[in-house]
Amino acid sequence: MRYALLGTLLFCTLFAALPAQAQQITSPYRFIEESHSIGAYGGYLLTSPGTPEVGPQSAPIFGVRYNLRFTGPLSGEAAISFSPTRRQIITSDTLILQPEPTGETAEMALLIAEAGLRLHLTGPRAWNGFAPFVVATGGLAADLTGRGAAEEEQVPAEAQRFRYGPGLAVGAGVGTDLFLSQRLSLRFEVRDHILRISIPAGLREDLRAENQWTNNIGISLGTALHF
Repeated sequence: MRYALLGTLLFCTLFAALPAQAQQITSPYRFIEESHSIGAYGGYLLTSPGTPEVGPQSAPIFGVRYNLRFTGPLSGEAAISFSPTRRQIITSDTLILQPEPTGETAEMALLIAEAGLRLHLTGPRAWNGFAPFVVATGGLAADLTGRGAAEEEQVPAEAQRFRYGPGLAVGAGVGTDLFLSQRLSLRFEVRDHILRISIPAGLREDLRAENQWTNNIGISLGTALHF
């Protein structure tokens, strides 16, 4: 009788503990309550300087971004990026109209201002701290430095002188936030900055200016504050 009573008590104790154990099972998803975020990032921009190679060369890139969640998985984004880079100074042989590098480079302060939409793949939630997304943007890109005296001396013909922008810029990328806390996250992103380069007429065989769209891959890591 005593053993039966002990067995009954043990069974009741285990049965009563089951709901408590079930309550300890946590979901891998966490709802992101904050609708705003602002962050800074740094990385490297792998460029395509066009043909001939008059455009920006590969260089570091830095920037700031602001995001506003609209509804569910969709949010808006505004960003400004800056890349301290250089570009080749190219002239053209007047006899064969063949572009030739002068061997010199010019400083270039590449500024990209863009706005667009971001689609969060897990909606307004983070999965095990990760919140992956895809993004598409449009905007403008420009060189803030302009031409220097050395370039004007080596490229005397105005029709051969290259100037970058302001020109259209389109962006598309993928990335993820990794939440370290409710309001702070690390943000990794790979983005293709599709930039338009205008080739001067004097650097082309047909003496007609040409617009080229180039792919420039930016790889960045930054932080974001959510509020």
